[in-house]
Amino acid sequence: MVAMQTAYRFPPAILLVHFLMACLAMATNNITTMDRSSLLSFKAHLNLEPSHILSNNWSVSTSVCVWIGVTCDTLNQRVTALDISSMNLSGNIPPQLGNLPFLDSLNLSRNYFKGSLPREFIQLQRIRIVDFGFNSLSGRIPSWFGFLPKLQMLNLRNNSFTGFIPPLLSNISTLQELDLSFNPLQGKIPEEIGDLHNLRTLKLQYNRLSGMIPLAIFNISTMEILAFTGNSLSGNLPVDICHGVPRLKGLYLSSNGFDGEIPSSLSECSQLHLLDLSYNKFSGSIPGEISDLKTLEILRLRSNYLTGAIPQELGNLQNVARLAIGGNFLTGSIPASIFNIPSLKYLDISSCNLSGTLPTDICTDGTHLEVVYLHLNQLYGQLPTRIHQCSELQILSLTNNSFSGQIPGEIGNLTLLTALYISTNELTGEIPQEIGNLYNLEYLDLGHNYLSGSMPMGFFNLSKLILVTLSNNQLSGNLPVSFGYGLPNLEELYMTGNSFSGRIPDSISNSSKLSIINFSFNNFTGPLSDSFGELRFLEILYLNGNNLTSAFQT
Repeated sequence: MVAMQTAYRFPPAILLVHFLMACLAMATNNITTMDRSSLLSFKAHLNLEPSHILSNNWSVSTSVCVWIGVTCDTLNQRVTALDISSMNLSGNIPPQLGNLPFLDSLNLSRNYFKGSLPREFIQLQRIRIVDFGFNSLSGRIPSWFGFLPKLQMLNLRNNSFTGFIPPLLSNISTLQELDLSFNPLQGKIPEEIGDLHNLRTLKLQYNRLSGMIPLAIFNISTMEILAFTGNSLSGNLPVDICHGVPRLKGLYLSSNGFDGEIPSSLSECSQLHLLDLSYNKFSGSIPGEISDLKTLEILRLRSNYLTGAIPQELGNLQNVARLAIGGNFLTGSIPASIFNIPSLKYLDISSCNLSGTLPTDICTDGTHLEVVYLHLNQLYGQLPTRIHQCSELQILSLTNNSFSGQIPGEIGNLTLLTALYISTNELTGEIPQEIGNLYNLEYLDLGHNYLSGSMPMGFFNLSKLILVTLSNNQLSGNLPVSFGYGLPNLEELYMTGNSFSGRIPDSISNSSKLSIINFSFNNFTGPLSDSFGELRFLEILYLNGNNLTSAFQT
């Protein structure tokens, strides 16, 4: 009897379990329907979807969790992430996206969304990542971002947001990355930004911000990247700039109005990889202590008011790949050790008042120089014959100096060279035959020297040449009959002020891309042919100061 009573008690319990499971399934279905409805509303607001990915894939007949760009959690089947970046989508962002309460990550970057951000996003209390970069969003940056308690990354770069940076962003104590670059934001950087004690990256580049950087920002001990390039910020840098930001890896302050001396204490930022202070108003000397930055890879101090000699210690930056200190008022010579930094690829010490000679042992074994800009200085002496050791060199600019002697034939070993600028010096002798080995050369400027003799035949087979300047030398001889056949990409040709003679070859028409020709003030003779008329891109032609005998035939 007892057994029978017990047996009759199980069915109601089982029914209760089934009932609860049915209720749970119904609730889950309703919840999933709410997420689906929000996303379908978003799709309906799109003005343009060229790829039709969402139109074809986001369907009521399939689970929202298998839609492209959608991620759900496995337990509740709720939408936790939405990534529809780089789909060429356009339209306004609808408020219904705020009805995704489990959303953890939202990436709408690299589309064409416009308009302002809906206030309903304040409901996304679980959101950690917001990336709206590279769109056409406008209006003011909403203060309600400050009420998203779990936000770690906020990217609004490359939009059209206006107004000021809202101080309420400082409420987001969890924020680690903030990027508001490339917007027309104005005003000062809020002092309150210094309260974001977990911030690692702060990028405010290319806005219209003014005033000084709040000192509190230099006390955020977690900070790794500070990027303020392209604003109107001003003032001095803190003397103890690195004391509060020991983890700093990148300091981008280019193209502002900062002044004063460069703090020698920058050497205490021991993890610094990039230092860019170019295009400001810094004065004083380059601190030699910078050489203590053993991890430094990029140093840009170009276009300031820096004076004094280049510190010898800069040659100790054994990991630096790009060194740009030109456009200052430096004096003295270039330390020879700089040319032998093994990691150095890009060197710009142009437009200074530097003097002295280039080291004879330039580019010892193991160097990787690719670009060298030394133009607009007062360098003198002969070009080093060992320049061929710079075997990876692609661009060499030595214009507007006082180099003398001959162009070394060893320069022909620089077979990766694409641009050679050595005009406006005091070079003499003939152009070496070896220059014909520079088969990757696109830009050649030898003008305003004292070069003599005829052009080496190999020159006329440098098929990649785009621009050639030989003006104002003492070059002579005839141009070869095959002149145009080997120079199919030539666009600009300047040969004025020499002693070239003979006929201008008809084959010049085969250099069909020519837009500028200057043959003036030479000794060319003979009649003109129709060849010039075949150059359909020709815009400027100077032939005056020669002994030509006839006009164009029509």
